[in-house]
Amino acid sequence: MPATSVIFPTIDLGEVSDEILNQKLREASERWGCYRVINHGVSLSLMSDMKKTIMDLFERPYEVKMRNTDVQQWSGYTAQSEINPYNEALGLYDTASPQAVNTFCDQLEASAEQRFSLFLVFFVDLKRVRNIELHRLHLP
Repeated sequence: MPATSVIFPTIDLGEVSDEILNQKLREASERWGCYRVINHGVSLSLMSDMKKTIMDLFERPYEVKMRNTDVQQWSGYTAQSEINPYNEALGLYDTASPQAVNTFCDQLEASAEQRFSLFLVFFVDLKRVRNIELHRLHLP
């Protein structure tokens, strides 16, 4: 069977007017449910630290990952399966809540360095990107 590739929409925060950005964000969200953001202002070193942190968390023993439960049904840890061997997920429902992030870190026995990386991403850089998007979308 030939390999297929999917190219997700890319949103360049530094390139377009608010009106065009609104259109691109809505279209990507409605059609794909996700998109890639570039020129967002998040440093490469922070993105690299975050990627390392996430990879380290996925390398935890199965018993530790199973502690990752969340407030909503079907959220939290999802293991790879025969039906879906390429999907493994950790769940954190409310990234804007310090308590939720702390609980997530406790469940996965995150080190102090990993906690710092997660808090930095969730509360500093990604909040700034989210605020830009919400402002440009004219949402509260």
